[in-house]
Amino acid sequence: MVTSAESDYLMRLASLSLSFVGFSAVVVTLQRALGGELSDRHLRLVRLYIEGGLLVTALALVPTLLNLLHVPGTVTWPLSSAAAASIFTLVLLVQFRRRRAVEPGRFPPWVVVVYVVSTAAVVSLWLNVAGMPFRSDAGLYAVVLTWALCIFGFIFVRTIELFLQREV
Repeated sequence: MVTSAESDYLMRLASLSLSFVGFSAVVVTLQRALGGELSDRHLRLVRLYIEGGLLVTALALVPTLLNLLHVPGTVTWPLSSAAAASIFTLVLLVQFRRRRAVEPGRFPPWVVVVYVVSTAAVVSLWLNVAGMPFRSDAGLYAVVLTWALCIFGFIFVRTIELFLQREV
């Protein structure tokens, strides 16, 4: 069973994430309204912001949906974690390929750190699925979703100059 505190946190996270998606879309629209063109790099970043934010929003709703379907708590967190781990594994692979296609060469150190920590977050979700080393619960799930939203926001802030047509 999902407690009210767990549900409340995840609903707030979903709201914040959806707000991030909307704000990102406004910045992109503003950039276009000012006559800016969207390069392949712009498009990759826009997709990252919007896809990432919507994924966090959707994944934050999964446990409450399972609760409404009367799925027991012992199944809710492993199942939710498996969904998130699968999706975030795919996101890491796709983003790596997209970045490599648009920006060849070495990744900046901050990008490497983001990939390493994000990979550790995904591994922790897989451990939450298995109930290792602790019983599966909401805490780890919420931490990883929060991490994901923070990373999408961090990348947004790191690259905002690109959208405002300033040197990065």
